[in-house]
Amino acid sequence: MVVYREGRCPKCREVMQIPEGRSQIICMFCGEPFAVADTEEGDAGDYAAELGLFRECADTLFCNVEKTVKGFQRNQYEGSFQSYLIAYQKELKMMQSIMYAAPERTEAEETLAEIMTDAARRAMENSGVGKLGRESLQMTMNMYMVTYVLPAILYTDAGLAGLADCICREWSSVFKKSNIQAATYDALKEGFRRKLCYITTAVCESLNKPRDCYELQVLKAYRDNYLSAAPGGEALIAQYYDLAPTIVKRVNKQKEHASIYRELYETYISPCVRLIEEGENEACREKYQEMVERLQAEYLNAVKEQKRDR
Repeated sequence: MVVYREGRCPKCREVMQIPEGRSQIICMFCGEPFAVADTEEGDAGDYAAELGLFRECADTLFCNVEKTVKGFQRNQYEGSFQSYLIAYQKELKMMQSIMYAAPERTEAEETLAEIMTDAARRAMENSGVGKLGRESLQMTMNMYMVTYVLPAILYTDAGLAGLADCICREWSSVFKKSNIQAATYDALKEGFRRKLCYITTAVCESLNKPRDCYELQVLKAYRDNYLSAAPGGEALIAQYYDLAPTIVKRVNKQKEHASIYRELYETYISPCVRLIEEGENEACREKYQEMVERLQAEYLNAVKEQKRDR
């Protein structure tokens, strides 16, 4: 059985698996041959130096947040994400190198998480946004982390899952009621191929929110990661998809449909997102179900009764 150890190519500095007992190998990244004896292994000096460099450049990760998240759309995300990987290749590789050189992995994860959240906090403080716009900016920041930063970290190195989770915990601690979760690029891309949350989509579109806005992503993740696995969850989802398209069509026929959707957002959608961020998954389920039952009574059952009375 071949035994491997981690090592870094001395030429391109990529981390790779090196088989024991070999004197020379070819780097799978740059294609250059090198002596195994020249392989760089992590040490305290490398760690401190790389960490210092990352502290200096971390703010650049939050310079184009709003512009970046606009690329999170069905027909744009793939190209937008690849562009993001290229633009922040240095910072992503730096995080990988820091984790590889770290003498103690957990401590390194916590330190990087603190640096990231500090950089995000500074970006928000320097945005010039007033108190009323802070909540919207926080949602945009959350979406940026969930759709670009965390997937990019995992795309760079799947072995950085612990770092991604640590960043999520620190983010939720610093930014109260922002319970973000890490997802891979492939999982997010696959999400575009699944059914939409019909009612939430209609509500958000009526408010001129971007397609696949933060609220939609939170509720989709809730549906796929929590509700589908909960007792009775699959049946509830199936029932919802039987009812929701018709409900949306009938709401759209109302003259005051815009005000209806705004009231639904304020009474149900926004509170549901907050409940999910706070980890109150069952409370969210009850709130959303309350909305569906109300709409069913107003736009399905009531219509049936009117038809019977004719």
